[in-house]
Amino acid sequence: MSEAAAMPPGGIRLGPWFTPTRIALVVWGLMSLIAIAANWGAIGALDLGDTDDAMRMAQVRDLLAGQGWWDLTQYRVNPAGGGVLMHWSRIVDAPLAIGILMLQPLFGQTMAERIVMAAWPPLLGAALSVACALGYRNLSDRRIAYVVPLFLIMSGYILVQFRPLRVDHHGWQILLAMLVMAQALRPASWGAGLFGGLFAAALLAVSIEGLPMSALFGGLAALRWALNGRGDDRARLCGYMGALASGAILLQFATRGPAGLVGAWCDSLSAPYIAALVAAAAVVFAAASANPARMSTRFLLLILGGAAAAGALVWTEPLCAKGPFATLDPIVVDFWYRNVIEGQPLWAAKAQDMIHVLVPSFIGLVGALLAWRGASVAADRRNWATVIAALLGAAALSLLVFRSVSTAHLFALPGCAWLGLRAWTWARTIRAAVPRILASAMAALTLPLLGSMAVAALLSLAVPALRAEEARAAARLADTNRYRTNCLDGAAIADLNRLPPTTLLTPIDLGAPLVFWTSHRLVATPHHRNSHAMADTIRAFAGDPAAAEALVRRQQAAMIVYCRTANDFARYRRARKDSLAAQLHARNPPSWLEAVPIESRAGLAVWRVKGF
Repeated sequence: MSEAAAMPPGGIRLGPWFTPTRIALVVWGLMSLIAIAANWGAIGALDLGDTDDAMRMAQVRDLLAGQGWWDLTQYRVNPAGGGVLMHWSRIVDAPLAIGILMLQPLFGQTMAERIVMAAWPPLLGAALSVACALGYRNLSDRRIAYVVPLFLIMSGYILVQFRPLRVDHHGWQILLAMLVMAQALRPASWGAGLFGGLFAAALLAVSIEGLPMSALFGGLAALRWALNGRGDDRARLCGYMGALASGAILLQFATRGPAGLVGAWCDSLSAPYIAALVAAAAVVFAAASANPARMSTRFLLLILGGAAAAGALVWTEPLCAKGPFATLDPIVVDFWYRNVIEGQPLWAAKAQDMIHVLVPSFIGLVGALLAWRGASVAADRRNWATVIAALLGAAALSLLVFRSVSTAHLFALPGCAWLGLRAWTWARTIRAAVPRILASAMAALTLPLLGSMAVAALLSLAVPALRAEEARAAARLADTNRYRTNCLDGAAIADLNRLPPTTLLTPIDLGAPLVFWTSHRLVATPHHRNSHAMADTIRAFAGDPAAAEALVRRQQAAMIVYCRTANDFARYRRARKDSLAAQLHARNPPSWLEAVPIESRAGLAVWRVKGF
């Protein structure tokens, strides 16, 4: 290791106490204290920013109330259809449930939930901060391990997934992706492959969205062995594929039971994907046992493994070749899925969002390429090549699916940090004070958030459309009303809970918050496995008004609840002038509805279906 590589950040010598792990914990801890203070009001009100957080806590409550560990059905959603089998994992539920169980005797159920929901996401983020520091310490510039926690907390799309109350699975996905990367950067060995495969299996168990990244790291391990035929690369590949296939089976059984091993679901780990992993692992082990000397033969065998995996997937469940949302009703796609921005391609986002997505990935890629070119040791070049390949794969995926941006920025961190360290070191060599300060400030632009903000500001000066978009965003922020999208102020929630528990028909986005806040049952929530009830909901609100009553009664809904200012309700009432949503908005309801008085400072409206 060179002296420059061994030196702590910016040439500043630190005491022995300041290890990368401790620095990671201190930096993340300070950021978490600020985040908790900034979100103190939301924590007190349990103001959840995402419907998935609300549904996650409903799942945890049901688990604590005695629902089976292997039973992931949400019985309060679509009760007319027997409930909805959720595609989520108990891996995410478990620490939340354990935390509440531990704190409940001391603080009671409500306060225990509030503490766990506020503290757990930052704690999970602390694990990520340490994983980044330890995982990226194997790169050529060892100073990266000291500074990467700072770059992490300046990555907005990552940070938002670890904010207080953000209890859904996205933080787990980011952490597990980092753990897989950390093993890929270790020297090739059976153990590195084994742990990498286990973490990749956990990533798949948490969400099938991790399949592209799991496949990418498997492909990198395969490519290394195919290119040079070395024994240690072969061991890594076998360890990875063996642990990925066996780990997926074990975790699926542990979290879903025997039914999880035979069920065929395209939106979660299930039999089709397990069959694909087993087929790929079998071919890889056969190829490794044969250990052909010719590179072309190794490539041919590995291509055969990929074909076997694809064949097993399609043979087990052909629909899975079309993606997890292929079976959605077209009306659900039009009114709901196309408005879920995290599932859309990047070009469907606003220009400002595109800038904040692309700039950190670009800076990270430039830094990683320069680091790769400048590395003099073969192992360092291989590691930077791994970072580059993973970043390119994740960045390409983020162009197609917006929610993948956090993984792309995670893999951009080492390149950003390398570039920032080089810029900072160069700035310190400038003798004149003013140029040195300006150069140091420029070095700070390698921090993902600052860099993207700078680019956005410069482009706004040159592009009028961007300035107009900024003005609209500022106006929306100034007009922020936290009850605007669901109208669930305290008075409305209290009145709803005073009504006898029954089945409610609501606009889709209002469903999950009502599951969380009330004891009522809901026809539909924004969760795609409930596609038929979602379609009935949309057709009732936005379709032919003559058919609305029959749809409502078919779903056994005794009341209709809606928020006049919600985005999805606005889409329903604009669909046609005589729709049920339009009539309700005009306060001219059909004769089969009668008003239910309710106190609501935000505008929640409740109507009873006559005959229930």
